[in-house]
Amino acid sequence: MNRIATLRIAAGLVALAAACTPPEPPPPRPAKAQEAVDQPGSLAEDPQAKHANRTDGLTGGTLVFEDQFERGEIGDQWTVKHAGEWTVDNGALKATVVAEEEARNQGLWLNKPLPAKVRVVFQSRSLSKVGDTKCEIFATEQKHEAGYSIIFGGWSNTINTITRRGEHEPTRVIQSEHQKVEQGRTYTWTVVRTDNAVRWYIDGRFMIAYDDAEAVRGTFFGFNNWATDVRFDNVQVYAL
Repeated sequence: MNRIATLRIAAGLVALAAACTPPEPPPPRPAKAQEAVDQPGSLAEDPQAKHANRTDGLTGGTLVFEDQFERGEIGDQWTVKHAGEWTVDNGALKATVVAEEEARNQGLWLNKPLPAKVRVVFQSRSLSKVGDTKCEIFATEQKHEAGYSIIFGGWSNTINTITRRGEHEPTRVIQSEHQKVEQGRTYTWTVVRTDNAVRWYIDGRFMIAYDDAEAVRGTFFGFNNWATDVRFDNVQVYAL
């Protein structure tokens, strides 16, 4: 056997081994809030408990922006970072899957700055079983991971999380009792900030909050996408 044939076989074996390597498991989930109640003293106090029953910011305020995407083009109220990735389809914002990984996660960004105290409401619908719908909020610039990322059904529908300046950051907050994204179902998101905590709700149900003593105070909001067939619609921004 000549040297070239030997190298080709070796390369094939390496590729086969890589293909058979199982995906990295998701990180462990934090302790459930109910466990902390049932076993006082055995677990640290649930940091989410103090936000779960809050109602401030969920109602009221002044509507300062609204978009129902009832038109043919995205328009100048938004900045598209990757040409062709975002379009308007049947009255909703459509994310087109980008083949090149390096071009993903660039986002569609609202050009109107967010108020310091704000409630953002919108709808999402994933047409994929992997879920993976997300937005970015309070970014300091119209750039991925410049603020907080909120991810519903990330990592093949295994994690719901809020992250700060990085989707893989070690202090990201992960929902303990995971709610999976159902394919084709429309969800209403509500994101509120009135202090240092970014609070996230789905269909009126509290998901998680990111309590940040050194809060990122950017003013940009955007939608983002990795590789999911997803729709967004009916965006509302309220100054609180």
